[in-house]
This record gives sequence, structure tokens and C-alpha cells, in this order.
Amino acid sequence: MRLSQLLSGGYNFNSLLEILAHWKPDSFGPGKLFTVHRLDRLTSGLVLIAKTSSLARSLGKCISERDGCEKIYTARVKGKFPLGLAQVSRIDSDPLHYHPWEFRYSVQNCEGDEGAGEGYPKKRPKRAIPPPCQYGEWNNFESKSWKGGLLTSIMINDCDQKKKCGNCDLSIIESQKTQSYAALGYWMADGSGVIAPNASLGDFITQCDSVPVEEMLKRAIGTISETDEYFGAADQSLLWLNFACPCRISSHKNGVCEAGDFADLKDQNDRKGIKAAQTSFALLSYDALSDTSLVLAKPVTGRTHQIRLHLQKLGHPIANDDCYGGELWFGDEEGKRICSESREWLNLLDRGIETTSDGDVKVPAALVNSTNADTPASDAEIYHAAANRPREDGESILDFIEKTCVWCARCRGTDGFFDNSSESKLKNESAVFRRTLMEYLVRSQGIWLHALQYSFKTHDETGQDRTLRYRTQLPSWGKLL
Repeated sequence: MRLSQLLSGGYNFNSLLEILAHWKPDSFGPGKLFTVHRLDRLTSGLVLIAKTSSLARSLGKCISERDGCEKIYTARVKGKFPLGLAQVSRIDSDPLHYHPWEFRYSVQNCEGDEGAGEGYPKKRPKRAIPPPCQYGEWNNFESKSWKGGLLTSIMINDCDQKKKCGNCDLSIIESQKTQSYAALGYWMADGSGVIAPNASLGDFITQCDSVPVEEMLKRAIGTISETDEYFGAADQSLLWLNFACPCRISSHKNGVCEAGDFADLKDQNDRKGIKAAQTSFALLSYDALSDTSLVLAKPVTGRTHQIRLHLQKLGHPIANDDCYGGELWFGDEEGKRICSESREWLNLLDRGIETTSDGDVKVPAALVNSTNADTPASDAEIYHAAANRPREDGESILDFIEKTCVWCARCRGTDGFFDNSSESKLKNESAVFRRTLMEYLVRSQGIWLHALQYSFKTHDETGQDRTLRYRTQLPSWGKLL
């Protein structure tokens, strides 16, 4: 079930905090819970809520400033991850054939190999190999030891005051903007971030062959005891695919985002929205029957819809994410059929007609747009629902919203279409219920993206380092593979 965390849009009382407050007002009432972060409504999984505002600010700062916070998600994607890249990636028989996004490390020589004589050249230790990107931004201007990949020019702001206060001099901020480069490419590293320059996509895939999902999960992110007192370390030798790809919000109004190199985006105002982004992925399992893979995703940056965009760009969109390359009701043919029939019925209703059960006779069902939740409210509707209807003394906020809300009016049916008889009222209630059911069936019930674990590096009262880990269970769609 989709559930908003906070009051927004049509979620006035059916949000997470409101439900908790209604459930236990003494413990979770207004002013007693504080959000640490947020999840998209279509995303399931772990949500952190603090009992004090100071803790919420502290943990929220760790997340927003990337200071000691690690987020891990799991997703079910189309295809055998990441064979979408392997089709045009490095071919063993032709070592010069590379994927244009593949970052390749050029071995550098170092002097002073102990025991081999002064000035004797040696290979750079693996741990000393710097990654090509940091937070999705190109990080290789001096050494030039990385080849491949694509670069996109972006503007960054070096003024920290912009984040800390709202009254700083905008002219100063503008002058301190500098140019940087967002990278588009991938490279291999182990669980501790050590570069694996010789690892192939084949090595990445075969490491989970014949290994159960739960075992792969332990290898990738370790184990936590039920009391959270014991943590079993992850297998740091496990390969992770690191992917950097710029993102931008292409439509704030519709909440649509996109990822890519944006070479065709010429308007400078549009280019200002391009942000560097980086995500690490590990493969847990592949199911040949559904042709889907279960992957872990660690977002290094926190761009809007970042994981969904990066998976789509890699050629493996979240299977049921119809916004970014997936299919609504993926793998459920009956669900697809019912969804199609529901959409057809809604289209007829929105044009003011409805077919009978025989399919022959058409009768007026509603005025145009009177119950369509996708269509913006008209001036006439707003006037009819809210004009000259102030909140009366003693009227609850819920009653006031129901009285003045356009969407509530649409759900109640069309004024004047039914008379006041009990039969007409029953018919109206039946029509409203059917409309609500149809709206439910043509919308996503949630995508296969699940917030699995959050980790925070903090200090205890004695100043000692401490790691807080919060983990939830794998979702049902993750256990089927």
C-alpha cells in the first residue's frame, strides 16, 4: 500500500505520522515524533523517525551532508544484471573493444621498491588507486590514470552559507560558482572500495552463482543480531559495480527526472539543474523464469529518483516501475487485463458516458472531468467547492476539508444527477465505490524498490566511535528469487 510520510497533496490524514498519532496519541501525538528522512510513496522499506528534534537534526545532517551515513536498498530489475552493459563491453578476444562508459585504469609505476634498489619501478598498490569519481564528479585531473567514460560540464557552488542561512549575499554566491565535470561511467571495486582494475562483468555475475539470496545478503552487507548487539562483518572481497551518471529534474510540476550525459541539452537554464550522481550495485540473484535480477543499491549521492534512473540507464529498469522503463503489473497478466479494462472504463466515464453490462446502451454517468483525479481542477469547480465557504466555529478540520475539497466533491459524484431517493443514493455510492476501485487498479501500488538498511557513524558519550545500524527484512518479492 502506498503511504505518504507527511501531510501533502491528497494525503491529509492518511499519512504515516498522522496514523501513528491517531494510534497512540500519548506516545506519538503531535510534536512527539520527528522525521529523519523521507521515502518516495512508491518505495517500501525502512523509515527512521526520531523521538527528539535534536536526534532528528543530527541524523538528518548525516544523510544530507553525506557524513558517516550509508543507505542500502534492494531492487528487482528486468534482465540479468548487468548484461545490458556486457553486450557492448570489453571482449576478451579483442582487448581494445571497450564500452564507452567503462572506466579503465592505466597502471602507474612508482619508485623506491624496497629491496629492489633505489629508483626501481613498481606497480602502484591497489589500495593507492584513486577512484575515477567522487560523489559522481570527475576526480582524475592530475594523475590522468583513468581512461574511458564520458564527462558533462556542470556548475557547482562553493559557498557553504547557502545551505546554512537564507540571508547571504546572492552576488557573492554567484561569483563563487565554479565549473566541474559530472562523470558517466562504471568501474569495479570490492566491498571496502578498493579498486579491482582487472575484474570483469563476468566475474561480477558469477560470484552469486548457486548461492542462496540470504547468503549473498550476508556476504554483501553482513548480519545483525535480533538485539542489534552483534554485527557480522560483510565479505569485503565481494565485487560491486560503481556507476556514475548525472541526473536532473526535467519537470518539477510532474515530478519527472532523467539521467544521461545531456549533450543535447543546450539551454543554460536547463543545464543548471544537472547534478552529479553515483550509485554502487551488487547482484544477489537472478531468476530465469521471470528474467529478473535482485540487486543491492548503495546511493553515494541523494538525487531525486537516483536509483531508479541509474538502473534504467544501465538497461535494467525496476521491473514494475512504469515511470522509468518498467511495466505496471509486471509478470501479472490478469492484473494487466484488469488494469486495461479499468482504464477503458475510466476514459468513458471522463467523457460523460458509461456502457451498461450488456455493452449496448450508453447513459450519462457524470459531467466531464467531474470525477477524474488526473485532471486539474477547473475555476468553476474551485468556485463551487470552496467559494464563500469559510470554516465555521466548532467545525473540525476534517469536515472543512471534505466541504471545500474539489477531489472530495469529485469522489462523491455529480451534484444534481441523482435525486434524494434511497435508490439514487445507493446508486451514487455504488458508482463512487466503482470509481475508487478503478482508480486503484490503474495506478502503481508500489515499485520493487525497498529501503533495507541505514547505518550512521557517530560518537558515544565518551567520544568513542559508534556505528548505528537499522535494518528491515527483505520484501516478499525479494524472497521469491
